Amino acid sequence: MYKKTSLVRGAIILIFAGFLNRILGFIYRIFFVRTVGPEGVGLFEMIFPFYTLVLVITTAGVPPAISKLVSEQISLGNYRQAKKIFYVALSFLIIAGFVFTILLFLLAPLLVRTAFPDPRVYWCLITLIPAVSIISISSAFRGYFLGLQQMLPPALGQIIEQTVRVFSGIYLAKKFLFYGIEFGVAGLAAGNVLGELIGLIFLMFMYSCVKKPLLKQGNDIKGKGAKINTFVILKKIFSFSIPVTLTRLANSILAALQAILIPQRLQAAGYTFRQATELYGQFSGIALVLLGIPSIITFSLGTTLVPAISEAGARKDYRLMQDRCYKAIQTTLITGLPATLLFFLFPVQLCSITFDTPQAGKLLQVMALGSIFLYIAQTSSGILQGLGKVRTYLQNSLLGAVLNLIGIYYLTSQPTLGIMGTAMSMNIGWITMALLNMVSIFSYLGISFNFFKLFIVPAFGISVMGAATYTAYTLFWYLSSNYIFAVMGSITLGLSIYVIYLFISGMITKEDMAKFPGIGSFFNGLLIL
Repeated sequence: MYKKTSLVRGAIILIFAGFLNRILGFIYRIFFVRTVGPEGVGLFEMIFPFYTLVLVITTAGVPPAISKLVSEQISLGNYRQAKKIFYVALSFLIIAGFVFTILLFLLAPLLVRTAFPDPRVYWCLITLIPAVSIISISSAFRGYFLGLQQMLPPALGQIIEQTVRVFSGIYLAKKFLFYGIEFGVAGLAAGNVLGELIGLIFLMFMYSCVKKPLLKQGNDIKGKGAKINTFVILKKIFSFSIPVTLTRLANSILAALQAILIPQRLQAAGYTFRQATELYGQFSGIALVLLGIPSIITFSLGTTLVPAISEAGARKDYRLMQDRCYKAIQTTLITGLPATLLFFLFPVQLCSITFDTPQAGKLLQVMALGSIFLYIAQTSSGILQGLGKVRTYLQNSLLGAVLNLIGIYYLTSQPTLGIMGTAMSMNIGWITMALLNMVSIFSYLGISFNFFKLFIVPAFGISVMGAATYTAYTLFWYLSSNYIFAVMGSITLGLSIYVIYLFISGMITKEDMAKFPGIGSFFNGLLIL
């Protein structure tokens, strides 16, 4: 019998995989720049947004639809129907991937001449095209495993992909760089394709391991629901996936518009072209990158919530749905608030330590004020998808994006605000989306939550952590005159005090810790005592 992963344990597995992939990606970025130089990076970055857009269109939001629909059928014991959903979705993605791959090969020369400013991107584009089919297929397997609530196979698959991508990409880039910078960049692209291929092979192997146990369960357990024909399956998939795809497209368009609009409005505020470009780099390449680190947790939570809530919904277990939503929001708050505090307390120091760009600190500090709403928006988006409220998710995202762009247009052009107006606009968008999502969730589920435990208890813990961290920083700086030691030492002490507070206040229990992979057995032992 296959064994599904609990919500917390599944999120932890994905968090660990995401953290490891971030480290590998950071190493990859360092060697990437050193191998092909800024010029090579520029060539690769010209292709990547287009490549990402093609993948969004090709997969069409089908993987999360697979996750939701499969989890619903599994919860009802309809194992054969779950497999049929997977096969129908996989067939669609194979066809879509194949069609887009052929079209891209045929249109590549025209695209290079008309859409890209540098014709040297041709070999990079041609090399990346096969990955479209590979990723389409692997995304179906990932969605299936998530629907089974087995988080380990896709997590391991991502780590394997990234590892192969890093080492093969750098090796091939160095190998082909001799023939010209464009061939070195194509070598990096080949590493991406090879990583995706090895990851797909691994997922197919893991699928073969769970296939027979599932078929046995399908024979042993009689499904409660009627058989679903292929047309109905496709209708269900697209009714879920189309709004998800539109949301992802909207996010891609929003990022593209921000890249155009922010420098333009900064110039309208009186900055030179060079100054506007530098400020935009501080915004997108430093502040947003640092704020995105806690997103490893919220993205993992959102991913695990889709099948977890869908499963409870299929069984009409509304109490379980409420409990899982409440736990996810609580986890987001107790992990997101300390990150928000640290970004606000040490913005200049963190920007200096990580990117040697202390001038981005003020920007990070302003955006930190709204960052907790970004994390809530990410988690609540997963909840809405799990509830099947994808149209609501789309509407809330669009409204947040529109307000964000309006704010950027008017506030960034103010000479007294400049790039700080951009930061304020981002906060407006995040707050809007988070509040709309939460109102939608609470109104649909009718969750009655403990306001004191959900908000006041973590807020008090953050206050204690903030006071301890700032005091420790002042002391460590006085003793060592080394700001790196002072920052890292005070953060370590502050987080330690915060974790102890979470245990004392009951926000984290031994039962919660027992779900952690690797250390769960230790806490299980404590539970017996």
